[in-house]
Formats: sequence, structure tokens, C-alpha cells
Amino acid sequence: MSPGLGLAVLFVLIGAQVTRVAAPRRGAYLVLLLLSAAGVASGEAWAAETRLGGPALGALHPLPDVIAIAGFEVIGAVLTPRRRRRVP
Repeated sequence: MSPGLGLAVLFVLIGAQVTRVAAPRRGAYLVLLLLSAAGVASGEAWAAETRLGGPALGALHPLPDVIAIAGFEVIGAVLTPRRRRRVP
């Protein structure tokens, strides 16, 4: 596995976990992972297209990735309904 792919997976997992801690009842964990992966992919596309990626960390550009992950997670939190707790 390439180091860039390993870092991308790490960014996706951290983005999903931060969202899970910040908004625990918003969406299923799989949805959070998908939104984080979309954020990393779009952040890298943005950095490659605009060449304003900031400092690179290996093959990744952390600043656009974090901004895109946050944007996708906020949009996902707004669009998905709040889960209710099941009462036994």
C-alpha cells in the first residue's frame, strides 16, 4: 500500500470519528465514512485543480482535505434526520 493511500484512509477514519464525537446521533457510521471519503477525494481534486493545496504531507494536502471533510460532514448532518434512541 502506498503511503498516500494510508494517509488518506487515516484522514477518513479521523474525520468520521470526530463527527461521531461531535454529533453522536447524526447518521449511521457507514454514512459518516462515505462522507469523509468523499471529502478527502474532493479536497485532493480541489488541491490538484487550483494548485493552492498548501503544504503537502506525503501525497496528501491536509488543509483542503480537512475543509472538504468538514463541509461534507456538515451537509450530511443537515440533510440526514436525527436518529432517535430506542427505548426498550
